[in-house]
Amino acid sequence: MKKIILFSVFCLFFANIVFSITLEEAIKRGLEVSYALKQQKETVKSFEYQYISSIDPYLPKANIESGYTRYLYGNPSQSRTSGTGNIGNDLYSTTGSLSFRIFDGGLRSAKRKAAANAFEREKEQMESIKIDVVYNIKTTFFTALGKKMIVEKKKEAYETTKKIFDLTKAKYDVGVAKKSDVLQAEVRLTSARIELFESEKEFEKALEDLNSLLLFRPDENLVIEGNLFTPDLKETPDTLIDRALKARPDVTYQLKEIERLNMVYNEKKSEWYPKIDVELQQSRADKSFLPNNRQDTLGLTLSYPIFDGVGRHYNLKAAASELSAAKFRLEEIKRTVKLEIAKAYKDFEKGLENTRLYGELLKEAQTNFDQAYGEYKVGKGDILTLLQSEKDLAKAKENLVVSLYQLNNAMAYLEKVAYITGY
Repeated sequence: MKKIILFSVFCLFFANIVFSITLEEAIKRGLEVSYALKQQKETVKSFEYQYISSIDPYLPKANIESGYTRYLYGNPSQSRTSGTGNIGNDLYSTTGSLSFRIFDGGLRSAKRKAAANAFEREKEQMESIKIDVVYNIKTTFFTALGKKMIVEKKKEAYETTKKIFDLTKAKYDVGVAKKSDVLQAEVRLTSARIELFESEKEFEKALEDLNSLLLFRPDENLVIEGNLFTPDLKETPDTLIDRALKARPDVTYQLKEIERLNMVYNEKKSEWYPKIDVELQQSRADKSFLPNNRQDTLGLTLSYPIFDGVGRHYNLKAAASELSAAKFRLEEIKRTVKLEIAKAYKDFEKGLENTRLYGELLKEAQTNFDQAYGEYKVGKGDILTLLQSEKDLAKAKENLVVSLYQLNNAMAYLEKVAYITGY
């Protein structure tokens, strides 16, 4: 019997796996499981391989070619030879060559630098995605933690209203309270129970959001740990803006894009320069399968397109316009950065002041409730005043929690837009 009980407890435990997690652990897991981050890592690898492959034009090219030719109506060379015997209609040839481009007007250099800038650009994009992932986890975690604390406050409110109801019922039983007082206390008790139920469901929804981000399975029950705190920020908006303009990933991403487009412009410009190639070639051709008739040549080739349409001209102009557009895009990003930080800083200041004011309001509401409860208990107060003071106290507690998690969310957003990293 004991074995059956132990086995049942064992199965029950593993059927509902419980995970306790802090904010730091949530961020670490989120960065490990994020699909967007994994996708960008693969993209970075792709651009890295493209950069590595851009070294090819700097390397010499070696080529070997073999061929067989059969002349159906006689070897044309027979008509130009005299009495040297039957050459035959079969011809075997082998050619080996080694070539190297000496000058291309900067084409190779431009392509390689463009590939390097594209690689660096995608790494900045990965950093930007990482910041988004951390921000989403932080705000979801703070919201869930706030909803959890609201459930606790709602439980306190329910216990308080139950205490008021029990007191009113006891006073009614001894004839010092009216039936309407009992009914009003009962209505408030039922309302508190409804509010507690709704807060629990809101907390469960917030946990689902966090579960989704961290990719926990439905059977893995998540328990969040931590406290909401009042964050401290000593930096000014100007210092935050200065740092963000130098280090924020979307800014550096656009700087790398400008560098890449500048190399694209140089690539198009290289089409206006001649190309110089040197080639060493050995060829063999005769009637045997392993030909012996050897010829060695060294060639130097200079090529330049005198006329190939209007493509070169307009491709260069298109590259220049694309480069100018990227520079304007950079200025727009900088303007947006300044605006985002300015607004986020004001939201943080507003959240900080709200938290302070709601803290004062909670003290006043607590004092008011204690006074009303004491007066009602000794028969000097009325039930309506007591119930209203209890509702004000419950609301003040909830508002303080809401202001705290909203303040932490505002700080998380400010950290995101100002590129304050701590992960």
